Amino acid sequence: MDIDITEHEEWFLSYVDQEMEKEENDCSPMELKRQHTFKVLANARRMVESERPQPWLARATLLAALYHDVARFEQYLQYHTFRDRESLNHGRYGMRILKEEKRLNGEPRKLAHVVLAAVALHNTFALPKGVPDDTAFAVHVVRDADKLDILRVLDEHLSKPGPYSPTVVLKLPDTPGRCGGKVIAAALERRIAAYADLTCVNDFRVLLGTWFFDMHFVESRRQFVADGHGLHLLKGLPDDKNYGEARALLLAELEKFA
Repeated sequence: MDIDITEHEEWFLSYVDQEMEKEENDCSPMELKRQHTFKVLANARRMVESERPQPWLARATLLAALYHDVARFEQYLQYHTFRDRESLNHGRYGMRILKEEKRLNGEPRKLAHVVLAAVALHNTFALPKGVPDDTAFAVHVVRDADKLDILRVLDEHLSKPGPYSPTVVLKLPDTPGRCGGKVIAAALERRIAAYADLTCVNDFRVLLGTWFFDMHFVESRRQFVADGHGLHLLKGLPDDKNYGEARALLLAELEKFA
């Protein structure tokens, strides 16, 4: 099966242009999501090339990567935030958009089902039990590819002098001395932290570092370390009584893999 998805990429770009024309104020956050989408797609291609799934599953995975954030543009138009808790579930809404736009009508039914499921599930904290292996593969590739580029976006943004964009840092305060105990606990227990437990920007840095524990492929773990974004974000944490232990553990995990 042909895994060239150029036609889908062209439709996506046209769709984003259409959505951005509706924004009457600042559409730069939407432009960031357009750029993010193609960075994620590039990350997913590397994982697919490394893992070598069957051609139909490779195509499904790349389509899921392309469409994983298709709902972000409508989300921003309606709510001017990318925080699902304050707006809509962009995974499930993305599946709805793909169905309404009939984007997968020309694809085999099995392939289309995997794409829709992967888009709907890519932003869940954990996959529900019983997800078929083919779907799980596509979801894991998209999740890893997504996280890798979010690391880039946050590293580039947090490397600049504040104040930080509320949209990028999810409206979290950059408050010295503030710290989320649950986020620290997750890091020390070598498990992924939850967005719901974030209390400040430094918590966000820790959460991003814990994503290393949730990388599913050798290629995604390699890129996590090689890109250097996770390392840079973690080094930006204060080495104090609140964050010092978690900071040291997470940096040691990256160094060990390297």
